Amino acid sequence: MKVLVAISISREWIETEFLMQMGSWNIPKNWQVRFGWFRQFTAAERHNIALCEAKYNYDRILWMDTDQVYPPEYLEMMLAHDEPVVTALNTSRYYPYEPTIYNIEGENKLSGVNVPIYKFIKPPSDQKIFTCDMTGTGALMVDPKILVKLPMPYFKDVYDAEGCNRLLCDDFYFCWLLHRAGIKVTVDQSIMVKHLARIIVSPYNTQELRTAWEKVNSGYGYWKDGKR
Repeated sequence: MKVLVAISISREWIETEFLMQMGSWNIPKNWQVRFGWFRQFTAAERHNIALCEAKYNYDRILWMDTDQVYPPEYLEMMLAHDEPVVTALNTSRYYPYEPTIYNIEGENKLSGVNVPIYKFIKPPSDQKIFTCDMTGTGALMVDPKILVKLPMPYFKDVYDAEGCNRLLCDDFYFCWLLHRAGIKVTVDQSIMVKHLARIIVSPYNTQELRTAWEKVNSGYGYWKDGKR
């Protein structure tokens, strides 16, 4: 069995915290792992290149982002799943720092363009494994065999009719395609990743920083300099 670990360079730099963890990931038995770095002009291009590579050469594709910290057993725990689409429990690095898991509740037309209506869902306290309709790609694994059910391109940013305002990001668009094909995203909330955030302090954002600090100290989020 072969897996492509597609590492998306999320910013203009690679976070030190991401590089420091790379040697700590446990490689599961019976899996051949190839790490690929993807940094193209757009997120959609980056994701499409990785997915099309996996489509013909790999049994799984597992995305990771360079602005996140993953547990040492991350690869083992993710590859233990055989569902078509799996995500770890991920959290937004922006306020209010909620888990990035959503359900689609229909479609709506905005600025002349159809987009999904989605709503945040709270992880159930009594289930380690559950499903959702939509998530990001920071901790997402896909079985490439399902791609025959989806139209191309698999990822794209959706803009309004004038092409000025982005209505839907490319990873949510991919999940929208999954939803239309009747494919759910399996969430394993026993696998948790941390999001790195870089914060600039000024007299104009002190209240926001105080709120962020309270969130970090309550266990939600990850402060850029490592202090908790």
